[in-house]
Amino acid sequence: MAIERADVFPRPHLFTVEEYFAFEERSEFKHEFIDGVIYDWGDIDPAAPTHPDYVPGYPMPHLFTVEEYLAFEGESEFKHEFIDGIIYDMTGGTFLHSKIKVNIIRALLARLDDAHFEVLNSDMSVRVGANRYVYPDLSVVRGQPQLENDDTTLLNPILAVEALSATSVAYDRYTKLEYYRALPGLEAYVIVDQFQCDLDLHTRTETGWHWQSFSDIDDVIPLDIIGCELPLSEIYRGIEFTDE
Repeated sequence: MAIERADVFPRPHLFTVEEYFAFEERSEFKHEFIDGVIYDWGDIDPAAPTHPDYVPGYPMPHLFTVEEYLAFEGESEFKHEFIDGIIYDMTGGTFLHSKIKVNIIRALLARLDDAHFEVLNSDMSVRVGANRYVYPDLSVVRGQPQLENDDTTLLNPILAVEALSATSVAYDRYTKLEYYRALPGLEAYVIVDQFQCDLDLHTRTETGWHWQSFSDIDDVIPLDIIGCELPLSEIYRGIEFTDE
């Protein structure tokens, strides 16, 4: 069974020698290490899942378990997402990306009752499947947060927000959209463009998911699930776009 990985995914993580030795020390099996990639050692199990980067005649790149990913993530200086056995590097933020996130957090905190809602930043991962962990740019929880993995993973967001990066447009717009839509308790997903005034709102309804697009700076985003509205002017506060 081959695991498919679309081109829209971020770059798989290339491990350092130190990360490889730390992984090998924890593992009950042996692995080889070539140019940042950890390979399974020994004969390939024909019944096991096939890594999308596997080349017949060569060793199989290692597909990580959730436990291996969490152990690696707990020791790493940086954040990584985890999709179906593959650890991915997260794209780096920019000034505009950071400013938009802060603007949204500021606007939400001014409107939400913190006795009923929690606004969480991108330090908090969200489990969107049995073998999938992502880091939304921010998330909102209604009521008590449900946490696991030493309180580093959130299970019950009702709202997730992603601010697009240059290298994450397709990943955020399409792949993550499907992941978030599959999360039973999630009621809305917001995608914010950092390069132009543009926002997509996906909301869960009784008949399915509903998509709305906003591109006028005077538009107001209806977030009925958390009982408030967000003006685009506040999301893009202090940001000027130039026509090229």
